[in-house]
Amino acid sequence: MEIKEFAQDFQENIKMAAEMSGGDYTQELASAILEYIEDNGEVNAPEICTFQKTRARLTAYDYNDEAESLDLFYLIKAETILGKVNNSKIQQGFNYLMSFYREAMNETLLRAADVNKNDEIVEVARLIQSTKGNITQLRLYVITDGMTEPTAVPDSIESEDGDSVIEYNVWDIQRVFQQHNIRAGKEKVEVDFPTDYNTELQCLKMSDDNEFIDAYMAIIPGVTLAKIYKRYQQVLLEKNVRTFLQFKGKVNKGIRKTLREEPEMFFSYNNGISTTASEIELKEVDGSLYITRLYDWQIVNGGQTTASIAASLSDKEVDLSKVFVPMKVSVIRGEDNADALVKAISNSANSQTAIKNSDFSSNDTFLVELEALSRSEWVPNDNKRPICKWYFERTRGQYLDQLAQLSGLNEKRFKIEYPKTQKIGKTSIAKFYSTWKMRPFDVCRGLEANYALFVADVKREKPLLSPRSYHHLIAKGILLNTIDSIVKSKQLGGYKAAMVTYIGASIAFLSDSKLNLDYIWEHQRVQQEVVDQIEALIPLVWMHLTTSSYPSVLTWTKKPECWNRLKLKLGDYDKFDDSLMQEEISDDGGCLNEAQRGRIHEAEGFEPEFWFRLANWAKTYDLLTPIDRKAAFNFGTMRSRNRGMKSLKQAQCALKIVAKARELGFEG
Repeated sequence: MEIKEFAQDFQENIKMAAEMSGGDYTQELASAILEYIEDNGEVNAPEICTFQKTRARLTAYDYNDEAESLDLFYLIKAETILGKVNNSKIQQGFNYLMSFYREAMNETLLRAADVNKNDEIVEVARLIQSTKGNITQLRLYVITDGMTEPTAVPDSIESEDGDSVIEYNVWDIQRVFQQHNIRAGKEKVEVDFPTDYNTELQCLKMSDDNEFIDAYMAIIPGVTLAKIYKRYQQVLLEKNVRTFLQFKGKVNKGIRKTLREEPEMFFSYNNGISTTASEIELKEVDGSLYITRLYDWQIVNGGQTTASIAASLSDKEVDLSKVFVPMKVSVIRGEDNADALVKAISNSANSQTAIKNSDFSSNDTFLVELEALSRSEWVPNDNKRPICKWYFERTRGQYLDQLAQLSGLNEKRFKIEYPKTQKIGKTSIAKFYSTWKMRPFDVCRGLEANYALFVADVKREKPLLSPRSYHHLIAKGILLNTIDSIVKSKQLGGYKAAMVTYIGASIAFLSDSKLNLDYIWEHQRVQQEVVDQIEALIPLVWMHLTTSSYPSVLTWTKKPECWNRLKLKLGDYDKFDDSLMQEEISDDGGCLNEAQRGRIHEAEGFEPEFWFRLANWAKTYDLLTPIDRKAAFNFGTMRSRNRGMKSLKQAQCALKIVAKARELGFEG
């Protein structure tokens, strides 16, 4: 695929996404470009938040306190496909962002602006003010669907107060296309050391006894390693079993301490990096070997070291010219065993340090099974033949990877079978899960933080997946997408993500988490009665989130107290009607038959007073077991609140207690 064809497809997909969601084309464009930047690992989790004044503008922002960085983004739309965006426009974009930052800092940003106190931009301004003294880099991004010149990007400079470095970045359609090709496997990490980095790596070659691998030992300058990582980011670590956790934890903090205080000792203190490659080019000078080029280079151990050094590239306290890193290079001979050997090297190299739950692998059984179900379960299409499925991305970028391998008719078939609007990732699955578990405060802590909690739950609970449980998971996603669309249409001005998860949790609360998810899956839409309830909940949830005593709405939404207080307010709302509830299922996963439903109806026929009399009789005469007596009292309490039996099993338990009591002489 050439770049023009890619740009056309890119634009068509954005138009389709905007039409499907009823959203704004500009915001969809910004989201699409940011997705590629995030996929590259360059940023954490950008949030769209548009703002415009004469000289201060913003499209999105991203604050990563662990990496001590604040990122601000401004979008420039090209006038035509592959249209050129000149340097003056790029510079103007940087000026807009810098003015936005300065005005937020000196509290003049919102003067004379038509801004409601509850608008998200107010929170963004406060957030920026809170970063003073807490960041080491301010990164300004101009993003565009046009073409730019490399000369448009200024060099990094030190901030006026000397506390941080200001870094300038441009992501244009060429950069997006490059990332697309990297993800699709069409562009490998090819490092030409003398041409691109003005260096050659002296090395020692191990013996030639190994028929599968050529092994080399080398030393790589810290500056060179940092620049390579800055270019390729997470792609360089694709085969690494763990991810970089910024400067979180003792290891990374120790690395930073050494880089700042004793850079010349880094070589002695650090174990170095272990890498693989498919090809190597060498030259010999006076009997010494030098590595000049590596093809399909991957860092399989030492991702923490690499990313930590790269993060210090703009740290004025670090002299990277004194930093050198030990490096092992394993060049895999032949393609047949390449994947297996790289995996074995990666696993062995990383076994030196225990991998925690936060390093949850994409190869975990739960995710593998979820992926398999997403490839086999067709979306119902009334009585017509199903034509599409939902696509679960077990690894980031998987959808684009697979799409990029196809062309012509096969590509069209893939897009029909797996519409991009029906693509979901791991963090989305975790959001569905936590919202339905009525933990919206966890979702508001951020997608990655919530995902880590989801991982812990999965490892602890070991849930079993079935086609029906997969259908229910997708149904929860359809519910949240519906809420998102309705909230967006209200144009409240901010906090949409928090509103969506809190309203979703409210729906779970009002239905006792028993909403008929089979209906949502079968019809791929939410019941009208539920839509009406969502509409009714929006004013309540909005006021609850934006009128608390907390100075920051974003902080308030992350508190369990926020949800607990909302639940009290939800007590004034009627529970959902039984007609909207999920049909009870039997032990084999099928719907209950007439006889089974009859047993539930029979158990629900006993009035609250009956159960209270039975419990009191059993206690007075010391009959039945303590568990049965307690259960009888609980059934009375449940029925007094007009609550039905939760399951066939519960109904059978209730009827057994009644039968035992009557055998012992109870006449109530």
